[in-house]
Amino acid sequence: MTKKNVNISGVSDSISEHIKQDLGAATHVDISKFLFGKKIGVSISESEDIELLGFSDAHQEDAMVEFARYLLVQGGTLIYGGDLRDKGYTLLFSELSFQYRDRSQHRKNHFINYSSYPIYLKTSKTEELEFKKNRVEYKKIAPPKSVKPVSETWFPPHTPENKLIWSASLKKMREEMNEATDARIFLGGRSQGYSGIMPGVLEEAFLSIESDKPTYLIGAFGGITGAIIKALEGQNPKEITETFQFSDTNYKDFIKQIRKSKKADIDYKNITKALQKYGMEKLSKNNGLTKEENQILFTTPHIPVMIHYVLKRIVS
Repeated sequence: MTKKNVNISGVSDSISEHIKQDLGAATHVDISKFLFGKKIGVSISESEDIELLGFSDAHQEDAMVEFARYLLVQGGTLIYGGDLRDKGYTLLFSELSFQYRDRSQHRKNHFINYSSYPIYLKTSKTEELEFKKNRVEYKKIAPPKSVKPVSETWFPPHTPENKLIWSASLKKMREEMNEATDARIFLGGRSQGYSGIMPGVLEEAFLSIESDKPTYLIGAFGGITGAIIKALEGQNPKEITETFQFSDTNYKDFIKQIRKSKKADIDYKNITKALQKYGMEKLSKNNGLTKEENQILFTTPHIPVMIHYVLKRIVS
């Protein structure tokens, strides 16, 4: 007897079919209403305080794999802005999109990966062909008109000038990515040590909230997502303050230089105030969950519970 192929998550095609039935039963959603045509943005990166919360990077990756599996099985398209670094999520999502592709839809891309200048300059032709094979649309987002490309090859953000180019290019990519999505899911996220003008997950969450996208915040793994949750609850999280951010001396020097040049700026006080003003009531109105259900998303350590509350509203 021929053994069934098993995907990287250990779920055979026959079992993945049952996921549709399980989701319909668990969420009380008509299973004929899959996520076809829906584009779901996922924002995730390492969280510095994940171990203090009793988890590891593996737990966070497991959660994201499970979200991706359910979204893909339901016919949704994943949207993510990432690079090809080790332990990143781009390759993981690419593999999942191949394993869970709908074989009846030969032309559909199941995963769209956004990449900004100059990050996409590091991607080889072989890697791009692998994306194509896996039904991945690899979107290269050119820098904004205010930024003049300085190189045809990848360069690191090691100088204030280069970091400003990275920052402006990442912002443009995130704006285009946000415009393309129907809903957003956030997990973890670094509070320091990022390539843009602010933490990447914070910038993406702020764009999502500002544009009233259905936004789902998973708080179990902490990180900048945890700080965003605190601000929405009316608190003043230390991570979204200039004092905390300036404890990174390289970042402090960068902000001082761009302020001096008047080319860009960042105001963490205003970001916190805007999140506080948006608050739990508007978050709930836009993502379809009650305040109590959002509180469960903020605190539950159980992956099936996270999936249950997010999927039941995205699908409905």
